[in-house]
Amino acid sequence: MADEAWSELTSGPAPVVRVSASDLQQARRARARLRGDDGEVAVILDILVAVAGDVRAAYASLGSDADGVRYAGTVSGLAGLIADIETAGVADGVTLVDATSGEDLAELGHTVLDLLEQRNRACA
Repeated sequence: MADEAWSELTSGPAPVVRVSASDLQQARRARARLRGDDGEVAVILDILVAVAGDVRAAYASLGSDADGVRYAGTVSGLAGLIADIETAGVADGVTLVDATSGEDLAELGHTVLDLLEQRNRACA
């Protein structure tokens, strides 16, 4: 996943390293290893996302063969996950990867940023 085209919705001075991980623990370990002692690298975690109006519909579109960190649910829930990822030091930001081939990720990203801004976390 880490070689696909992507666009950054937030910016910062640190160099960026994009990672894929099988779970949040592995992502946290990768962040610690990549940042080292100086913390000069922003670690961005790929998340395969399926967003729908309700959780059941999102899960149905996710599929079971996807690898890596996955999220299926509502936009509000995705914003909560991203806030938790930042709070827990799992990653410095995320890359949203479409699980359904139909999601407008730019629009989704802006919507999530708006929700994070309302929660005072518009830096994910």
